Amino acid sequence: MSPLAIVFAFATLNESIIEYLVGSVKEVRPYLPLIALATAIFLCFTYQINIFSSLLGLDSGNPFLDFLLSGFIISRGSNFVNDFVQKFLGSK
Repeated sequence: MSPLAIVFAFATLNESIIEYLVGSVKEVRPYLPLIALATAIFLCFTYQINIFSSLLGLDSGNPFLDFLLSGFIISRGSNFVNDFVQKFLGSK
């Protein structure tokens, strides 16, 4: 699977997790970006997703930092997936 497909797949997975678990709870709406970041980082550590190594060929020598930064990218990607779904598929 290509690295961009992996990023898109995990961004979609992250968005799905957020929407199903806390999407309808109005009290946590202001914190959704932070929750998305936390779940994305969790997914990166769990599935050993290192975007910088696989996509760009970069190796920092610190897997913790690689997984952490990959989580940031995936959490932003999940926001784009959410915007796309709301705009083009009429969700919410």
